Amino acid sequence: MMCVSTASFSLSVNGNTYGYFRGKSGLRQGNPLSPYLFTLVMEILTLMLYRASRLDKSFRFHNKCEKQCIINLWFADDLFIFTRGCGTSVRVIMRSLNDFTRMSGLVPSTSKSTIFFCNVPDHTRLAILNIIPFVEGSLPVKYLGVPLIASRLIYKDCKVLVEKMEGRITNWKNNWLSFAGRLQLIGSVLSALYIYWASVFILPKRVVADLEAKMRRFLWSQGSVSQEKAKVSWKSVCLPKTEGGLGIRRIGGYECCSYVPSYLEFAFEM
Repeated sequence: MMCVSTASFSLSVNGNTYGYFRGKSGLRQGNPLSPYLFTLVMEILTLMLYRASRLDKSFRFHNKCEKQCIINLWFADDLFIFTRGCGTSVRVIMRSLNDFTRMSGLVPSTSKSTIFFCNVPDHTRLAILNIIPFVEGSLPVKYLGVPLIASRLIYKDCKVLVEKMEGRITNWKNNWLSFAGRLQLIGSVLSALYIYWASVFILPKRVVADLEAKMRRFLWSQGSVSQEKAKVSWKSVCLPKTEGGLGIRRIGGYECCSYVPSYLEFAFEM
């Protein structure tokens, strides 16, 4: 608590610093202690959920989580809660969340929280929506920016990744960037957009081709549609610098096969 309560803050407005005040109940965003503090707090929520499931015999685990007795999974500020699609189980979850809110002061964000149903009758689904304040979402659900599916990705699943790269390049088009500057942005920014996706899923060949075409076009003609003819083949550009290339990694080099479960019914974000 000394680390939380003794920190001091100032506000930067239009490049000028104003004010000087002490923190009392939390850490600033980006503080190295934030992940540890969040982990400690989420452990309390986990214990509360498991305690409630033991005391209230009406609670039923999700049928895909019953053997392992899994109720929740969380990473960073993303939290999943799994339960059987019945009103009694959802009430147990909501009581635990309300108790946790009163204890910690952390309130689930209703605008960012979503509930997902799978094979739940309509009358049960409507009853659950009256119990819980979150909006209903549609599968597949995204977790940490990637869709959770058990099958191979198709192009429409990765469309958001292609659009995100295109958006970054569009923001840079009006800047007078040198060739070295564009190369640096490709290696440090554009490559980071797909590394996480490619480390989890096998990206479709069409997506790989689109992403590499956008990077190639940005490198040689700064993303212009009327692209300048490439002076060197992309295969040669992607060679290591020790072999005469520019050190850009091919997207296919990050791909690997990974299994991700697809059965989700209830999830929300703090």
